[in-house]
This record gives sequence, C-alpha cells and structure tokens, in this order.
Amino acid sequence: MKCLTRTLAILSLACVFAFAGLTPAFAAKVTLKLGGIQPADDTSSIAMQRYSQLLAERSNGEIDLQWYPAQQLGDATTQIEATSMGSQDMFFDAGSFMGTFVPDKNVESMYFLFRDQAHYLSYLNSDVMKDFEDRFMKQQGVRVVANNYVRQPRSTVSTKPLRSLADFAGLKQRVPDIRGYLESVSAIGASPVQIAWGETYLALQQGVVAACESPLDMVYTSKFFEPAKHITLTEHIRDNMVIMINDSKFQSLTPEQQNLLITVGKEVGEWYTTQNALKVDEYVAEMKKAGVEFIEMDVAPLRAAVALRAQELEKKGLWPVGLYEKIGQMK
Repeated sequence: MKCLTRTLAILSLACVFAFAGLTPAFAAKVTLKLGGIQPADDTSSIAMQRYSQLLAERSNGEIDLQWYPAQQLGDATTQIEATSMGSQDMFFDAGSFMGTFVPDKNVESMYFLFRDQAHYLSYLNSDVMKDFEDRFMKQQGVRVVANNYVRQPRSTVSTKPLRSLADFAGLKQRVPDIRGYLESVSAIGASPVQIAWGETYLALQQGVVAACESPLDMVYTSKFFEPAKHITLTEHIRDNMVIMINDSKFQSLTPEQQNLLITVGKEVGEWYTTQNALKVDEYVAEMKKAGVEFIEMDVAPLRAAVALRAQELEKKGLWPVGLYEKIGQMK
C-alpha cells in the first residue's frame, strides 16, 4: 500500500509539472566531444581520461565526456575553429594557441620571457591572462574552463648538438602555428618550419627538420628522442594547457553541470601538474639509457636576440606598447 501511495504521489507531481509547463529538476544526459593532439599515453591525455571519469561519477552519469586524443579530430587550429563553430564541443591543449585568434597573446610565446616557474604562475593568475581569455571568448565564442595544467619548461631536441647561438644558424626547426614561436626561432638564426605536432616525429626522421622543441615529458611520450639524440636544456618557454568549450554549449548546460566542468577541470589540472613533474626524472633517465645527450648551454645570447626581436614586434603593433615589459617584470 505504501508503494502504491508513493507511486501515486510521484505521478501527481509529474502532472503538476506538466500542467505548469515546468521541468522536474533532473537534467537530461549530455554528451560532450573533447579533442586533443597529444599521444594517448601522454600524461595530459591520461588527465583527460581522469576528467571524463570524474565527471561521469560526480554527475551520476549525466555528463558523458568523450575524449579524442592524438589529432583524431584534426590539428590544434582546426579543432579550435571547430569548437568556435560548435561542430566540436571542447578542445584541450596549449593555451598559447589562443594567440592565433588574440594576437596580443603571442607575447607569452616569445622565448625567455619568464624567469622561472614562480614568474610564470604570477602571469597565469594575472589580470593580463584573464583579459586574454575574456577576449578569446568574446571573439571566438570559446570559454576557458580550466587553465592550471602547467607544463614542464620547453627545451630543444635536435639531430646535431646545439651548444651555442652559432649552432642555431640556418637550423630547420619545427614550430607550431603560433607567431611567437616563429619569431623567436627566427630571431636566434634558425629557420622555422610550421609542421603539425603529430607530424613532428616523421619530419625529424626524414630530415624535413633537424630540430623541434618540447617539454621533456612530451619529448619522451612522443618519442622525439629516437630520431633526434641531442637535447639542449634551453628551457626557453613555460606554458600551460587549457580546457576550452564552445560557450553556447556551456550556456546550454545546467548550473550544476557548468560548475562540475569547472571545479573538476581545475582539480584534474592540479593532479596533472604534480604528476607531470614527478614523471620527468623517470623519463630523462630512460632517454639517457637510450643514448640521448643532454646539453647545458649559456642561453644569454639567445635571450638577448629574442628580446631585440620582441622590441621590434612591439613597435610594429603586434601587441600594445609596454606589455612585454609589464609581463617580464611581474613578481
């Protein structure tokens, strides 16, 4: 009898909602397609698998996040554009790719802008970064959900030893479709060649390029050390990875779902940053066993050359006057 009474009560409540034109407070299941460009076994891809699992658990199955790594949905620029148009829901990779759409943000991709990790974190949490992300959303309709996936410093991987500025002269080096990278590589005398991340290994193997640059963990997971046995510890760029979502899609979600995407995204970002740092020593040891030479060099001449190029770009209006110095002086 009690079961019958409870069932009738539920049916009555449903009728009230239907009559009033209201929807009960249960959200329909939502499926989100998230793409990336890193290999499936990279720590960043494992982080997105974790993100998907936690979202499913904490939403009681409401959020089904489907993860597509390793350029299954195209290169970075293609996926960001697809996210902007709404044909793809979400994208995850380097925040610096936003510089293609918000030119001022290219300033962060100039080599040697950041002194150390503390300096970079100050920038990451600054009003300058918030302004870049806000403009990206207004211009492209793409919202940054979490930006605290902090990568390891980027160094240079090459098929020949690089020990001084002179060794970079004429060197064919792979760069992404990001203006700051292209300008920096050109400033140190190398010849930048734009190649998609997923094609970098083959380009090194076939001699299309003689160098690329990457965080050490991704040098290992992408196996760049196999065709290129020399790693110069330039640590020329510090950057992050971000989770992006089409803003119209984000606005279509319930407040609870929106909150989960953000809070779980940031939680996994902390996990990624910690795990990534722990993995690096292990990866370096493995690469040394494989015969990789690690080279330390005086990067002061490279830093000076890039700083000079940055001044020239600022005069040409690539970013507002004083922005490079403002970021460089952050505490």
